[in-house]
Amino acid sequence: MADAGFFKGTSADQDRRFSDKELKLLKTMKFPPEFEKKVDMRKVNLSVIRPWIVKKVVELVGFEDEVVVEYAMGLLEDDSQPTPDPRRMQINLTGFLTNSTPAFMSALWKLLLEAQDSPAGVPRTFVEEKKEEMRQAKAGDVRAIEERDRRAARQWLGCKRRASWSPSSAPVYFPISTTSFPASPQTALALPLQRT
Repeated sequence: MADAGFFKGTSADQDRRFSDKELKLLKTMKFPPEFEKKVDMRKVNLSVIRPWIVKKVVELVGFEDEVVVEYAMGLLEDDSQPTPDPRRMQINLTGFLTNSTPAFMSALWKLLLEAQDSPAGVPRTFVEEKKEEMRQAKAGDVRAIEERDRRAARQWLGCKRRASWSPSSAPVYFPISTTSFPASPQTALALPLQRT
């Protein structure tokens, strides 16, 4: 007859064949110690992190892979979980970045930890890089200004020297107009020399 309202057999949770593979990987893999620290993504400015992710993916994969970038950003921007698990992220990104995933995740997580501690949500590393870039640009501007000043000084000295010349040492020019151009070089040599 009836079996009193319960099912016979095992459920997927009880069967070892259907166990959670991600959970097994989490137990067997080794992760860096900084993964123990949580990052609140609400404190991080993701618009600054995105270009870094794009640049890093291009370095690791060899081309700009929008799927990987969007997937990584999706893992970070998940509204249901404001503190993502870096270990699960690393496992999920391994299929795309293969052997480079641990280095990528370690660098990304360090940046996220820095950004979380920053009042603007920008990693301190990015701020230092921008300062260095501005210093180099300023040094380049200073060199350009110095070069411009040197050229102006040379030009001024050249004008000063020309002003001290006597009229007899001035160069001689042929008076040629566009309307009376000589027909041959012999006629040009026959023209009288005039000082201008």
